[in-house]
Amino acid sequence: MRRRTGWAAGAAFIALATAGCTYQGGAASMHARPEPPPTDCRAWVGADRNHELPGYLLPQPGGHTVCVPLGVTAHRPPAGYRGDYYVDEFTDARLKERWRACKADAACFARINAQLQRWLPPNKARSTRSTGTVDPSGKIDPDGAVDLRHIRRPAFFAKAPYAEAIARADASTYIVEFTVPRDTFERIDLKMTDPVKLRGWYIEGRGVDNGKGGTTRALVVMAPGGGGQLTAIQHPHEKPYRIDPATGRAMDIRFPNATTETMGQRWWRENLDALNQAGFDVLAYDRRGEGISGGFSDTNTLEQGEDVFRVLAQFDTGSGLRLLTPDGRTLAGDEAAGKLLGGMKSTRIPILLGGYSRGSMSTAWAMAKNFSGACSYDMPVPECAPPKGLANIKGAILLASFASGAGYLPSSPDLADRNLFLGAMAADHHILFYPNSAPLAGMHRWPAAFFGKGLWDRAETLQGTVAAYDRIRGAREIVVARAPHSIETWPESERQYLRERMVAFAKVAIAGGTVVPGAKPWSNLKELVATTPDSWEPSSKPSGR
Repeated sequence: MRRRTGWAAGAAFIALATAGCTYQGGAASMHARPEPPPTDCRAWVGADRNHELPGYLLPQPGGHTVCVPLGVTAHRPPAGYRGDYYVDEFTDARLKERWRACKADAACFARINAQLQRWLPPNKARSTRSTGTVDPSGKIDPDGAVDLRHIRRPAFFAKAPYAEAIARADASTYIVEFTVPRDTFERIDLKMTDPVKLRGWYIEGRGVDNGKGGTTRALVVMAPGGGGQLTAIQHPHEKPYRIDPATGRAMDIRFPNATTETMGQRWWRENLDALNQAGFDVLAYDRRGEGISGGFSDTNTLEQGEDVFRVLAQFDTGSGLRLLTPDGRTLAGDEAAGKLLGGMKSTRIPILLGGYSRGSMSTAWAMAKNFSGACSYDMPVPECAPPKGLANIKGAILLASFASGAGYLPSSPDLADRNLFLGAMAADHHILFYPNSAPLAGMHRWPAAFFGKGLWDRAETLQGTVAAYDRIRGAREIVVARAPHSIETWPESERQYLRERMVAFAKVAIAGGTVVPGAKPWSNLKELVATTPDSWEPSSKPSGR
């Protein structure tokens, strides 16, 4: 493998360090896309906004028109602004500066601090270890010494009523356990020093068709959304929300309940299966602090991005690695080293990094660390590191992405404090949760990227996703749906289409291609919105449709 070494890597590091642990948009921001066409209508959406949003009046099959809503960006560059606004004004330094100003105002501090207390680990209000609450099989003590045979395998999901396709991967699935250090919050604030165990599945693939009569072994590393638990049960008839009969608003259903441990896991495993059926090796593990993985803190996505490289290295060395083979043997250390990745080193096998929602945050940080370098924004004094330079990382899959950073915050009262929260968590609690602008600033170095997005996604606006897309120089595609952030709420037809396009992109990206066949053409935001079929997330479907 060729790494970035010598003067080139050194120059990149010097530029990073002298920028004060910030990034400059550089050439990537010189060819900005023109302002999108103005919206021309408004429409109500249900999950998860319950609000009227602006949109575009678009022709539909049959000759009628409909208002298709989308989220809009809260922050706009001032008139005459010079520079890369969405990078320069949303750096770690600028976000912490705004938090310090808020902290000096008693009312502002009280408002944000109340939010911090709800989110600080162990984050029980939002992150519940639910695996094993419906069916006790598969329930483990994630911080104890775990018998890997007690972790649910894909075959568990073959039985009624689940009948999940992932069950067919059982014969090629290894249960994996990795060892990583505590995150910054745990080390500094809680004085924890013992290691954390990350656990999940490694599903071997048969190789991806290379179009030349052969196959290429390639790996996709998939990071779940917040609260995602790889082996948690979801009943096939479960609904993510209910409609309040008095108000007509979509109201989230809390989990676990009597039949479902965690919502969205069925859809998540369908993605893993689709990639594996296309020939990819697939690695999926629960992030630290959730599901079958150990740890106390689950919100430092910068640290979780670094975990990707720790995990990959352990495949090579075996240090900190345990495997349960499909035939029931437990391997550790030297016995486990080199067992997976098709016999290749982690620096050689073609790799795609993928993530959904919170997983998109850690994926964005991993990509930034690899291609442009990153800084320890969760430390009292951030220090910057040069790019890791793994040339075999071929691109990213970002679903319901936050990767465009703090600048593309949607305009909504319930999201207005997010950037103050971001600055406060990093400055006062050593947790980097939402991304600042650093990943966006370095995206022009990424080789390829795929984006799956709901039109009124609360993570970042569609305009932000387009801004990220525009910086990618290789294979790229955006798939959008008339739906919100949570992809498990999308119509099945749209989830299926998203999977198909994701797999098509993945095949092109690992081969180094630059064009994804079958991607829908568009040239501006309105045209991108118009690529959506007349298929709606149910609570947002216009009356009479």
